[in-house]
Amino acid sequence: MANLYPYLILIGISIILATSWLLGQARRRARITNELVSLNEELGFDLPDFLRHCWAPLQKAGFKGISWQLDWFGSTISHSEGTKGEVFIDRSLDIDDISLSVHLYDGKRRFEQRYFSNVLSESFFLLLYTDMWVKLGTVQGAFAQTAKMNVFLQHDMKNIVQLISLVAEQLESTPAGKEEKLLSSLRTVMPTLRERSERFLNTLSTQTPTDPVQPVNLCEAFHKTADIHDLEIEISGEGQVLVNQQSLNSICDNLFGNYIDETRRNPGSQPIIQIVIEDNENDLEVKIRDENGRPCLWPERLFEPFWSEKGDGLGIGLYHARQLVTGAGGNLRALTPSDDAMTFVVNLPKPL
Repeated sequence: MANLYPYLILIGISIILATSWLLGQARRRARITNELVSLNEELGFDLPDFLRHCWAPLQKAGFKGISWQLDWFGSTISHSEGTKGEVFIDRSLDIDDISLSVHLYDGKRRFEQRYFSNVLSESFFLLLYTDMWVKLGTVQGAFAQTAKMNVFLQHDMKNIVQLISLVAEQLESTPAGKEEKLLSSLRTVMPTLRERSERFLNTLSTQTPTDPVQPVNLCEAFHKTADIHDLEIEISGEGQVLVNQQSLNSICDNLFGNYIDETRRNPGSQPIIQIVIEDNENDLEVKIRDENGRPCLWPERLFEPFWSEKGDGLGIGLYHARQLVTGAGGNLRALTPSDDAMTFVVNLPKPL
């Protein structure tokens, strides 16, 4: 029996060392989890930013690499850090307008290490999932608040429509004088503004377009919007699309609005908008690009609702345009090269 004591002592020491090691690993993973949580809080639960900055804590945990692809309200971005391998932990998350695919490359680890990696990865995925719900909750809450404000907006818009209608009627009955060119321009623009203001008021009241879906000439719609906003455009190609006229007007307004805002921020830069219309088998593809434009600094934010590069912007223009295009059976996306101006690509169905 005495001969067993050394072995029992050795076994006891081994158990203590193993337990201490496991406790150390658990504490280390807990610290890294807390670091990820703190990082997420510092970044305001912003999923794209969190994905860009999460690699440093994950690397401390022993992961070999990470790769992810994010579809963020219609804009797709992807990134990878570290090295890839055959052993990985993956997860796909999809909620409404946000979808994410993540691969965590773990290397060849022993059983207890694999256990701790799985625990940490589940915590990481939970943070990602939480960020998605936080964003969607914020968007839905903002839309709900906007709906409550509709009654006030309707009152304001009624006053605007009355004023514009009065001016338009006066211009239509005023004989040409010394400022004939100005009056001629106003006679074209003001009735259009009145029609669009009335359409906007009607949209706030009913939430659905009232015009029928019918063939609409794209070139005419683009030129009309450009004339109102005094934008220089060059169009190559032509064709008709099957879309609600009110929806097409809103799409044009929201897309061109980006170039108008850029002109206001940089008065010395006058946009020259190139529009190319290509006839595909089932639809028309429209590419819109500013020849004097600059690279987009926030490509993943373009269609994100309530995010604006401008301090006073609402950040719903492009989101609304994409919703209208999708509702018409088409698609709106943006090509955002890092060294050149972005290009909006719009696909809209053709008349049969």
